[in-house]
Amino acid sequence: MTAQGRLALYCVALPLSMVPLLWLVLDEYAKWPAPEAMLLGVAGLLFVWHFGVPGVVGGVRSMERVPQVAMLLIGGPVPAIAQNVIAAVIFPFTHAAYRQNSWRVAVLRALSNSAMLLAMLVAGALAYRALGGEYPLPPLRLPHLLPLTGMALAMQVVNLLMLIAYHAAAGRPVARSPGDLVNFTDLLFVPVGVLAALVWLYLGPVALLLFGIFVSLFLISFRNSAAGDRLAISQRLGESRLSGAQRLDQLASQIYDEVRRAFVLDEFMFGILDRAQENLDVRLHLMQGNRMPRVVRRREQGLFGWVVENDQALLVADFARAPEDIRQRTKIVGPEPGSMLIVPMHYDDEVIGIISVQHLSPNQYREDDLTLLQDVADRLARRVADARAFEELDDYRADLEKRVHERTTELRQLVDERETLLRELQEKNRQLDRLSREDPLTGLANRREFDYALNRELATAGRHGRALCLALVDLDYFKRINDRFGHSSGDKVLVRTARLFAEHFRTGDVVARIGGEEFGLLLPDCELPDAVQRCERLRQAFADLDWGDIDPELKATLSVGVSRWQGETASRLLARADAALYGAKRAGRNRTNAEESSLLDSVTPPPV
Repeated sequence: MTAQGRLALYCVALPLSMVPLLWLVLDEYAKWPAPEAMLLGVAGLLFVWHFGVPGVVGGVRSMERVPQVAMLLIGGPVPAIAQNVIAAVIFPFTHAAYRQNSWRVAVLRALSNSAMLLAMLVAGALAYRALGGEYPLPPLRLPHLLPLTGMALAMQVVNLLMLIAYHAAAGRPVARSPGDLVNFTDLLFVPVGVLAALVWLYLGPVALLLFGIFVSLFLISFRNSAAGDRLAISQRLGESRLSGAQRLDQLASQIYDEVRRAFVLDEFMFGILDRAQENLDVRLHLMQGNRMPRVVRRREQGLFGWVVENDQALLVADFARAPEDIRQRTKIVGPEPGSMLIVPMHYDDEVIGIISVQHLSPNQYREDDLTLLQDVADRLARRVADARAFEELDDYRADLEKRVHERTTELRQLVDERETLLRELQEKNRQLDRLSREDPLTGLANRREFDYALNRELATAGRHGRALCLALVDLDYFKRINDRFGHSSGDKVLVRTARLFAEHFRTGDVVARIGGEEFGLLLPDCELPDAVQRCERLRQAFADLDWGDIDPELKATLSVGVSRWQGETASRLLARADAALYGAKRAGRNRTNAEESSLLDSVTPPPV
């Protein structure tokens, strides 16, 4: 049976096998809430699934234990199961990403999630009863901790086992590594669920409403503070520039590692179009773990050529039943495939390569797999383009070195030619050196050059007893600019920001782009009050910029964190500046923040 068929059978059979578990808790305490309270519980579950803290295993959301535990301790297992099952049925149809834009997936996940929650709550209720737990939850005393802990652990174990079973039925790994399986994020929210139950039972609905507002504000604060972490992860996966340059062969292996974590496959291919767009160079071809010879094909040949020419992803669920034109175009090396996925890789609005996965069995892949593989390809496209550019420069340099070596052994009449080639080599080396130190978009120093300059300035300041200030600058809500106006507009904002920095700082200052929208400033021979004033002038000038030539509706501000060196290490100084920047963000953004809050009275604008 195919993975698709196994998953469908699993999702349909699972609820039928879980329903008898209700008999184990039918004689338990049950207090059915009023209809409006019932709807409030369902809405609470939907809220945390949509907006909760991202979890590790299976891409789920944590914080679901808050309403689940509260429901169980207030009304007993049967009402809690009813509310959870209703929410589980609704959720996949309200969250397009979770259902992978497929109504079939939505139905399957609604069935499996309903059964999973039923089993979790039954297990939690049985453990709670076995360890002496009481309904409804009485005022907490020390003996109550044991049944509450047993309930939480029972729910967590059942949740994890059923996640593993679901992903096994789908033919996919449940986590990227074994360590990801030991995920206790949900357990951290069990005390919050206990607290919610106590508030409802002993302080009333109004107090619970205030408690819910507090939790919602916590979520908003957490999601805002985690934006930088999400950007860093995104850069690590696919948006780094030449500071992480490498050859295509190295990158191809990394792409394979990325893909095989998400797909079952017997064959993998990664091809890159040459700069002239005439040939497709298959840089990595793995068949059942064995590396096949590298081949170069004409752009229009085979199924790869069809995908490139039409700029369209291709899913062949069953190769034996595929249309005859697809079968004829396929160049088969080894066993005939059963099913395959081929997606184009895009960069700067053009196809630069392809990624393909194949399986010997038919019906191993479906439409949501095609969407997932296309997403992987698009995330990694920038790294592929950078690697191609680096490789071309590196090959050109190697070729020049070889030619120089050959010419040095020739007659004296070739001296002029040799000197010309040497000058070319030196120029290319200077270009490569500059690319390794400079951010290619803004022309500012990159993170590697900034770290070098920071250590250099720390040594100089320590040796001569001079002042040194460090400022970290971050563009506010930059992801929204990219999402709303496009990455091209976002790049223009970054370029203009770099130009503004050059106008506002001295020749001896160091200005660098150290992250996606984060900049670092080193201000030698500058005391903290002066540094704060200079950064505030920069912030105000940025806020006054007119972005109408990019888009009439575009608005942009920045936040600044400033710290003064006090003899500590570079990492500690960076940490203090980062804490000051976080303070500016937390205070409302569009402001300058320093270590001593007394310096901020004259430079902090009113909240906007």
